[in-house]
Parts: sequence; structure tokens; C-alpha cells
Amino acid sequence: MARPFLFTLQCLLTTGLSILALPGQSQLCLQPLHTAEITTGIWAEEVTWEVWTLDGILVAGPFGPYEDGITYSHELCLEPGCYNVLMMDSLGDGWQGAELAIFDASGALVESYSMEAALGSSVAVLGIGGNCGCTQPGTVGYNPSASWDDGSCFSCEVDQVAARCVLSTGIWAEELQVTFVDDQNNMALTGEDLWGPTPWANNTVYTWEGCLTSECLEAQLIDTYGDGWQGGMMNIQTWSTELGWSNIASGSVPLNAFEASVHVPLDPSCPNPGCTLPEASNFNPQATLGDGSCVRQSDNVSLYASWSLDDLATNSLGGRYNDVEGLEVNGREYAIVGSTEGTHIIDVTDSASTEELHFLPGADGGSFVTHRDYHIHETILYAVCDQGASTLQIWDLDNLPAPPEVLYDDDEFVERAHNVFVDDATLTLYLASSKSAALNTPLLALDVTDPTQPTLVADLSTWIGGCHDLYARDDTVWVNGSGVVRVLDMNPTPHLIGSLDDYPFQGGNHSGWWVAEKDVYVFADETHGSPLKVVDASDVTDLQVLSLLSSETADNAIAHNLMMRDDLVFVSYYHDGLQVFDVSDPAAPNKVAWYDTYLPDHHNGFAGAWGVHSALPSGRVLISDVQSGLFVLTLKPDSLTLCPGDAVGGLGDVIVDGPGRWVGQASESGWFGADILWIEALEALDCPSCTGDFDGDDNLGVSDLQVLLADLGCQTNCIADLDDDGTVGVSDMLVWLSGFGQPCPNFD
Repeated sequence: MARPFLFTLQCLLTTGLSILALPGQSQLCLQPLHTAEITTGIWAEEVTWEVWTLDGILVAGPFGPYEDGITYSHELCLEPGCYNVLMMDSLGDGWQGAELAIFDASGALVESYSMEAALGSSVAVLGIGGNCGCTQPGTVGYNPSASWDDGSCFSCEVDQVAARCVLSTGIWAEELQVTFVDDQNNMALTGEDLWGPTPWANNTVYTWEGCLTSECLEAQLIDTYGDGWQGGMMNIQTWSTELGWSNIASGSVPLNAFEASVHVPLDPSCPNPGCTLPEASNFNPQATLGDGSCVRQSDNVSLYASWSLDDLATNSLGGRYNDVEGLEVNGREYAIVGSTEGTHIIDVTDSASTEELHFLPGADGGSFVTHRDYHIHETILYAVCDQGASTLQIWDLDNLPAPPEVLYDDDEFVERAHNVFVDDATLTLYLASSKSAALNTPLLALDVTDPTQPTLVADLSTWIGGCHDLYARDDTVWVNGSGVVRVLDMNPTPHLIGSLDDYPFQGGNHSGWWVAEKDVYVFADETHGSPLKVVDASDVTDLQVLSLLSSETADNAIAHNLMMRDDLVFVSYYHDGLQVFDVSDPAAPNKVAWYDTYLPDHHNGFAGAWGVHSALPSGRVLISDVQSGLFVLTLKPDSLTLCPGDAVGGLGDVIVDGPGRWVGQASESGWFGADILWIEALEALDCPSCTGDFDGDDNLGVSDLQVLLADLGCQTNCIADLDDDGTVGVSDMLVWLSGFGQPCPNFD
């Protein structure tokens, strides 16, 4: 048995009209008059509503459209019983703040309604003279407090279960498909069996109630375009006399995906497949059967804190966030996070009290913003945006946690720019892909010695073809763009001193980081399938790629931004989150740690980790994720105390002969797969001394041999008793000879 829930929208819209009361038209009413009051919000011209009987007769309305911000009153002449209130929005984005209230003749509130979800229509029940519901004991949906039967009662056979199936669509609902299969992968029913023929309408709630066979099903959710359900959601409930309606399954196709599957246990004995490992990021405590879906979220990294907001505008990437910066002020650490709306300052000092202290609105903001960028010099924050009527914004954060001081906010030099970077030594501000009313240039340089009054240094378009991002230090500027790395010297006047225009996996050439002391430059292309490049920068006239860095998760993985510290490269690797590489040997780098901020298993488009900051004094790493906001992460190498010459398993029995970090591969451990063994070696306090180094020069040499020979035959208080038998003899000589000519193992 199956029945529609009350009235579907299609039925309401096609029933012939039989209007008993029209707005503004008086007629004799034999029932106590009810009053409807509607207070509108914005876009009230889209708002209308009607009242229908349960058998499809229009009895009041249509009411509306209206004007914004006004309260309207309508009289309703309705007999006692149950009705449907049909709320409609002509644009399909909900009522935008409008609220409808129904009062009885005494002025008491009967019901109130709103439609804040992005819907084109919604149906709600109105009870006049009592509550509406199922009035038949022992049937599905029985409500002992109901005065009026709304026709919702029904019963199921012994081998059936009462189910309520709800499909809420978002935008692009024509792409949605749903199929239910049994445990033998045979089709049991389709979404059309429940919610009517496809295509389904945008921003609409479809509800079906009825009886389904008691069995174990899997719902296969499809998005034919491959960009997810865009706000759509499916929910399945079952009925029991003890609990009423209880949710047993929910699901949606995630952003940038074609499909998803949801377990639907219509029989209590159904196994509940899922991840059963508590260590996994997707651990399901209700799961009774491991299905191989467990996802490891990190290796050698732990989550310290996180932050996000739900009320920000969502952009075309399906997210709200972009760049991140960080700084320490007055003993506390702060994250600077960009969003579609502006700049957020987050105190990240304490994991238990991570909070937004200040919001700095962008000159422009909204769903059209995908890109803001920041750079900090000491406590001065520079900000740009690449969309809308924006400006160059400069704040002084020196008094945090007090509100920042606005130093500059103007579009004289910059209305939009893609990236911003400050040369700390020269106080030159560089703006990539800068646009203003006066000048569009791939790279603009401003003097910000006085950040309240920037002045023009140079338009650098003469020397470069394009600039996406850059790194600047001591007048040396590494420019990324148009598939080429270019190196400029700004002293005394701009001139090109190096370039790299041919390299492996060449792509867009997006961003890079230079460590002058190590003669190392690392850059990313922001091209799917293109790894990062580690470059020998000892001679800028002859730049050579030494090695490649990759997350190694997928052929189309894509890196975005990077930062370097202590021979480590920190990369915001889009779908793969934070990836960390050790480049202490630039020709033989190692991946040492990672943390996945974006769990969907795909690499389509541009989603996940956008920005990275690794310069906080605490050593914590900041990641901004387009969809999920801020992650504050802590590196967790294994700290071991070792003695010189100790072998470490998992490193291929490497002999640790110095302090520092060592990287190897641990054996596979179940679902975790290959584990990165990242060791930070420290010398133990109880390590033995260097045996046989009598003269203390850290070598076993001729002078030590002379001491040993002079002590041969000693019986008491022997200097050269190396085997601890109380005497000096042949065995001591053999011990000493085993290390002859070798330096003593030590960590000095």
C-alpha cells in the first residue's frame, strides 16, 4: 500500500478552483471569523498563499503579492476541520523574512508559518477548531491529541514497514535520480515510484508515505552533471508505536560528485554497514558491519582547533573561504581568514576557546567573491580582492585583541588584484594582476614605508608577461605566471636576472617560495596532475629542477599555495588538504606528514585547502579550506631518544648518526595503509661513552693505541680495560682494533 502525503503540489495546482472567499470581497460568514496577518520581508512581490481543503478545493485566496516591510490582514471564513496552507514564492528562493500567522475570533494564535528555505512552494496543515492528524488508534501516524482526521491514517501488512520518504530539491533538480536496490543488487523501486515523474522541480519538498517491504535496501543517488545535488537531500523515516517517526537514512550527492549511496535498513535485522574503526575520520558508532569505507584523515599531524561560519554567502566554488595568514601579537596567536564577505580575525591561541574577535568587511562582498589575498609585515595587514568594486585595505593589528586600526582603504592604485606580497626589507608592496581605473598591469609595485600613504614605485609589465603570484625578498622578486618563473632584481632599477620557461609537468605556474640561505626555490603550477618543483637557485641564470613533490593520491591531484620553514615545505594541496615535505636534501625530498581537510574522494575542480601559513611561533600550521573554513594543525613527528649508532626499524635499519629528522616507511597496518615514519632524533642522557678514545679527540688513533700498549698486562685500576674483566689483554686489543681509524659515533 502506498499513498501520497496530504496533497502534492501538482495536485493542488491542477484542481479546479472553487473560491469561497476572495481578498477584499465581503460575504456572509456563518462561522467565527479567523484573521490572517502576514508581515513581509524583502522581495514581497514574489509572495502569495492560499488555503485548500484536503480534497483539493480552494477555500481562501489567493492572497498577495505584497509590498516589502508591511503587515497585511485578511479575514478567513472557515468551517472547523483540517486545511492545507499552500505558500508560494514566484522566484523560488523562499519568503525572505515574511511570516504568516492565523488567529481565531478571540485573538488567540492558531498557527504560524514561514518559508525561509530556498523553496518555490511549501504546504503546511491548518487546524480550525482543533488539531489535525490521524485519529484512528493502532494505525500509522495515530495522534491521540488530534481533533480532526486529516486522512493520514493507514496500516501495513505483517511483512511491510510504514515509511515516510522525503526528497528536498535545491537548484538543478533536473539532474537528480534515485534508485533503490536490494541486497542482491536487484532494483526494488525508483525515486519516480515515490515522488512522481522526473524531472523534479527546483527548491521543492516531495513527501511520500506508505508501506514498503521490510528488507535491506541501498539508495543509489545520482547527479547526472557531476556537480552534486546543490542543496538537495533525501531522508527516509519509519514508524513505530513507541517512537513515532524515526529517521533511518539520510543522504545527498556531495559537491563535484556524480553519485553517492545510502544504506536504508527497512528491517531491524539489517546489518548497518559503515566504518567501524574509531581512529577513522568517518567512524560510525552505529555501524555493525565494516564496509571498507574508513578514511584516514592524517599522518603525523593532529587537529588543534577549527573555525567556520554558516551564514556567509556561498560562491561558485561551493564554498565561503579563501586565503589565510597568521601572526603573534602580545603573546597570543591569530589567524587572518578571508571569506566571501571580508576578513575574519580569529584567536587560535587556545584550542578550547578559538573564536572570531573581529570581522573587517571587504569593500565589496557576496557570492561573487572567490578570491581575497593577504600579506603581513610585522603587525601591518595588507588585503586585496579579485572581484567586485574592491580596494587595497591596510590595517594595523598591533593592539590586538583590541579592534584593528584602519590605515588605508582606497582604490586609487588598486581596485582588484589577485595576490599581494610585501618585501620586508624594502617595504615594497607588490600586487599581482592589479586593476584600477587608471592602470591594469600584471605586477604593480608600491612604496608602503608609510602604510597610510602608499606611493607608486613601478609598473613592472615591461619585464614580465603575466603574474599570478610572487615572492619578494631584499629586492629580488620571483614572479609566477603564464607558465614561466621569472626573477627580477629591483635594485637600482627593475631588470630581469633569470627565468625558467621549460620544466617537467609544466603548467600555469602559480606560486612559489624562496629560501636564499639554502639556494632552494619551490613552486607549484595549480594544474591538475602537475607536482611541485624543487629548484636549485644557486645560480638564477641557470635554474635547474632537482626534484618533484606530489601528494601521490591521484593522477589529477592539484597543489595551490605553499610556504617553507625549517627545511619543510607546507602545501595547501586543494582536495588533499595539508601536505608537508622535507627538502633538507633538495635532490631527494620526502613526504613527511599530511592532513586531509576535504574528505570527498575526488579531485574535480577547485575544492578543499586554499591557503597555508606556517610561520607562527608555536609551530602550528594554519589551513583555510574553501568549504570548511579554518584548520589549526600541529605537526606530530615521533620524538625518540637514541644513542649514536642506533639502528631504527622502518628506516631500512638506518644508523642514526646525528640529531634531526629521519623519514622512512612503516609496515602497512590494516586500513591505514602505508604509514610515514617521521622521527625526530634526540640524544639519550645515558648513552655510553666512546670506547677506546683515551685522548678524547673523538677518534681511535695512534695516540690511543700507545695508551693501550702501555697498559697491557695491567691487573688493577687499568685505564684500557675495555672488556671490563679487570685486566688488559688480547681481548681488549681486539675490542679497540674493531674501531681503529673510525670517528666516534656522536651527535655533535
